[in-house]
Amino acid sequence: LATALLHSPVVRLSTGERQRLALARALALDPPVLLLDEPTGALDQDSTALVEAVLRERLAAGTAIVIVTHSPEQAARLGEQRFRMEQRRGQAM
Repeated sequence: LATALLHSPVVRLSTGERQRLALARALALDPPVLLLDEPTGALDQDSTALVEAVLRERLAAGTAIVIVTHSPEQAARLGEQRFRMEQRRGQAM
């Protein structure tokens, strides 16, 4: 994200910019656990790769991440343990 966007009114940001800004704000707090719901859903492929790289760094540093995604590929790239919800039931993958 461009530095200028950090001070822009939220209403002027695109959905993807809002998504990345929210994640940046959450990461700035250095939480022990991140709960993420479709953190890259509105992002292009390049931005998704950058966000996933940051998340992998956090995983390596010991942050626990629970992520909800509709992308099995993303789950495979980021998840050590994966569960699939189908017909309101979860199953380990």
